[in-house]
Amino acid sequence: MSGKKTSIINDDGVSKDFTFDYSFWSHDGYIEEDNGYLKRNPGHSGTKYDDQEVVYNELGLEVLDNAWNGYHCCLFAYGQTGAGKSYSMIGYGENRGIVPLATEEIFRRIDSNDDSSKAYEVSAQMVEIYNERVQDLLIDPSKRP
Repeated sequence: MSGKKTSIINDDGVSKDFTFDYSFWSHDGYIEEDNGYLKRNPGHSGTKYDDQEVVYNELGLEVLDNAWNGYHCCLFAYGQTGAGKSYSMIGYGENRGIVPLATEEIFRRIDSNDDSSKAYEVSAQMVEIYNERVQDLLIDPSKRP
């Protein structure tokens, strides 16, 4: 991986490059802190690990800033099962993903507002499309149709 480019090499040694808007490395090159947070290992010589804060700062914060400025926004995670969509969006334990980090920032911005003439209304949706079925992820799984 280099910048926005991800390269793969097949068993025959043939390389294929793919270019994306964002390309984050999360396979290795990290160390686990005592609290469970995974962060970049400064001594790792390979591709640099991108922790949850890097992903949020590069991608999530831009979407949040656009929403804060009045634009309708949607953040869409796509990929095969096990690719890391849930990890990037929600996270696990101390490795909080884009959604909890953005939610925290939304309410931090609201709390820091000193203009009493401003009112805020926050709404959110989170759905999963799997096997051509849409699931509302904000409803308890036992209560979904």
